[in-house]
Amino acid sequence: MAIDEERIAEFFDQYAAALREFDADATARLWGLPGMIVTDEFAGALESRADMSAGLASSYPVYRMLGLESAVPEIRAVSALTDRIVTVRVRWSYLDADDELIVTTDYEYLLRDDADGLHVYLAVGIDEAEALQRAARARGVDLDLFG
Repeated sequence: MAIDEERIAEFFDQYAAALREFDADATARLWGLPGMIVTDEFAGALESRADMSAGLASSYPVYRMLGLESAVPEIRAVSALTDRIVTVRVRWSYLDADDELIVTTDYEYLLRDDADGLHVYLAVGIDEAEALQRAARARGVDLDLFG
């Protein structure tokens, strides 16, 4: 039986809660190992929770400078590959303290239903770099400070 879309929504709500708290350890626990992140600028696999946590936390200074207070996932598409593996397209809306939209960005995730629940094994950033650049320009944040 394929993974229920309600479970997928609950999973991304957990992911969003960890992002809102800037809790890299909680976010890393939602990943399977090895976990791979691919964007136009980067491709890498992380093989330990500590590496995953550090990698996720490395983006937090940018999000804080942009004023991120909330991350809201919108599931755009789900495709079952097997009974235990799905791809999920998610549009993330990042909001500030006034619930004003900072930016939206799309990701494609590969999830697997493991014995202890759903985990991300692959995240493909569709447009995050461009979206963050636009948000930084609009908010007067110099992303070059983050190397």
